[in-house]
This record gives sequence, structure tokens and C-alpha cells, in this order.
Amino acid sequence: MEEQNNTQDILNQVHESTPDTLHPLLDYIIKNGKMIVAGVAAIILIAGGISGFKYMNQQKMIKAQSELGVILIKYSGTKQADELAAFAKDAPASMMPAVQLAQAKAWMDAGSYAEAKTAWAAVGKTSPEMAPVAGLGEAKCLMLEKKAGEAVTLLQGLKNSAGEKYASSIDRLLAEAAEQAGNIQLAVQAYQGLLTSVPQEASFFEFKIKELKAKL
Repeated sequence: MEEQNNTQDILNQVHESTPDTLHPLLDYIIKNGKMIVAGVAAIILIAGGISGFKYMNQQKMIKAQSELGVILIKYSGTKQADELAAFAKDAPASMMPAVQLAQAKAWMDAGSYAEAKTAWAAVGKTSPEMAPVAGLGEAKCLMLEKKAGEAVTLLQGLKNSAGEKYASSIDRLLAEAAEQAGNIQLAVQAYQGLLTSVPQEASFFEFKIKELKAKL
């Protein structure tokens, strides 16, 4: 009882010493002190929960990156692709493009080009900004499957949509695919485009153009 009286005396003194304009706020704090403390406590608990959630996600990501590294070092070819498929089931969504790229390479290393094409297609769907790279990967798989004509069609469409950034890479592969498909005129055109976009290799492209024109 004495403690409550002392507390009330202190509050009264504070009330008397504060400007009249602050009295409404002071009265509110005095009357609702417990509620305000509880609210602050709740905010602290929520903030702590968010920090804990972020920490758990960070630890999950570190663990996943470590597991992916082990797979890439320990396995190769078909076994690596199988391990990556198992890993992908629980992998963080942000890691999927990297996992799919690794799968595509693993299948190509194993000579399983149909599976590699599927993996490349998945890369393009998961990460649209990687679509041009995925398209190049698919085209390379088609060439390795001896389907150069299909690769040419894919690359021509890709050239129209990918933009200037990938033009030289597409022209290089298009020239090879067109030559394999027996479309000499298209192969010459692709190499001619490379003369200006990759001038440091002009002598090689000039040689290829001369070689191909001799077949016309």
C-alpha cells in the first residue's frame, strides 16, 4: 500500500511539473501503462521471431549450397544428374537455376542429350533472363543428336528474340549448325556477321567463308 502511495505521489509530481499540453498524453500513459508495455513486449517478440526466421533461412541456404558443392565435386555424368534431381526436390527456390544448369551440363557430359534438352528448357522457364543461354544449350544438344536442321530453326528464332547481347554467340553456333545441315548459304551469312562482331577472329571466319563458298 505504501509503495502504491509513493508511486502515485511520484506520478502526481511528474504531472504537476509537465506542461499542460502534455497532460493528455501523460494521463493516457498512466492509465494504459500495462497495455503499452505489453504492446512493446509483443513487438520485441515479433522482431525476434523475424530475426530468427531470417537466421534459419540463412542457415538453410548455407547448408543447401554446401550440399550442392559436394554433389558437383563428388559425382559426374549420370550419377551427378540423378543426385541433382534428388537435391532439387528440397532445394531453395533461389538455387533452382543453378541446379538446373548443373543438371544440363551433367546430362551433356553423360551423352544424354534428350535429358539435357529438358534441363535447358527448365532453365529458360525458371529464369527468363537465362532463356537465350538455355536456347543455345538446347541447340547444341540438337546438333550433338545429329539434328542440325532443328538446331538451325531454333537458333534463327532465338536470334530474333535474344537481342544484340547474344548475337555473336548465336551466329557462331548457327554457322556450325547450318554447315552441318548443308545450308551453306546460311552458314556463310552467319560467318559474315561474325566478321564485324568478332573482328579478332576475322582470319578464321574469312577462311570458313572461302571454304564454304567453294562448295556452292
